[in-house]
Amino acid sequence: MKKLIAISVVFALVAGVAFAVDLGGTVIGTVDVLKSTTADGAKVESGASMDRVRIDGSGENGDGNFGGYFRFNGAWVPEGSYFPWAPMAAGNAWWKPLDQFKLIIGSNGGDGFYGKEGVTGWMFYQTATDTGVSMGGGNVWGGGYGSTTYRSAFYGGDGGSDAARLEISPADIAKINIMIPFFDGGETADVFKQAHFQLDLNLDFGNIAVTYVGNIMEADQQPTVFAYYGNAFGDLSLDFGVGFKFPNKDPSYSNPIAIGVGVKYALDTLGVKFRVVANVGGDNKETDIVTEVMPYFILGDNLTAFVSVGLSMAMPDGTDTVVGWHFNPYLQVGEEWGAKFLAGIKASSVGGKDAIIEWSVPIALIVSF
Repeated sequence: MKKLIAISVVFALVAGVAFAVDLGGTVIGTVDVLKSTTADGAKVESGASMDRVRIDGSGENGDGNFGGYFRFNGAWVPEGSYFPWAPMAAGNAWWKPLDQFKLIIGSNGGDGFYGKEGVTGWMFYQTATDTGVSMGGGNVWGGGYGSTTYRSAFYGGDGGSDAARLEISPADIAKINIMIPFFDGGETADVFKQAHFQLDLNLDFGNIAVTYVGNIMEADQQPTVFAYYGNAFGDLSLDFGVGFKFPNKDPSYSNPIAIGVGVKYALDTLGVKFRVVANVGGDNKETDIVTEVMPYFILGDNLTAFVSVGLSMAMPDGTDTVVGWHFNPYLQVGEEWGAKFLAGIKASSVGGKDAIIEWSVPIALIVSF
């Protein structure tokens, strides 16, 4: 993903063990050359944001049974921009006394542990997600043009908050992942109620995972269960997910089932990505659908064109359907997992009466080292 600069650093540990530390950095900046909306009286404006200024590091001792990771993330990001993050320091320490067991304490700064979403999440736009040129992750983790998110059907992982994590590997094909949010504090029973449990199976015919996301089980704060299947068939990869939040206790309420599919078909000079999620059933009697298709064309060693088109539909029982959409063509100059320049056009609408179209002409730079 990025080239790391290996630096040998000796830490003053009681045991006097030398750690080799890998350091890496990323800088991302976006400029909106032009932006506006179709609202009455809207003016054409310009703007910019530093989406990421980050240093990552990781290391382990010579025996490979103790290690750690840290991230320092700071950026000038104005209110309402793409990633309104405050400067942040995060990290984790880990211990692996056996090949079959690993204990992790801390976080990884938001990337997420144990995610099962394939091309339906961050990997749809990949590094362009982290800039303002692509439609990004709005319909993955919220704030997009649709009425639901892909992560209603796919488990996106947990890594933004500190926790204790246990990784148990009883066999090569099986892994059990457990997250317990001790850092949240509170009554011990409530802490364990909010734990995440995942069974991850890597079989000959694909990856199957079942994830239980706990909650305190009061009112609408109920657990969610995710089921996932993913596999690659030559040039074609497939991701299938189902998510279901348990019925509410007070008042009694049945939640919809979320069903999602992701597909990627890649050849030497072109490819296409597709993802769709639908929330169906439940007491609200509303069907919500969000879908995107993105063909891309490799025009040279360091030049790729992408055309992303998206559509959302909220279909409440007995009322008019609300349709949202986006159109997002952009060019990428540079390496997919390295330094690059991006430029594109973004237009979108959340739909509804008197629907307003938002549009912009952004450019961005990503440099990792």
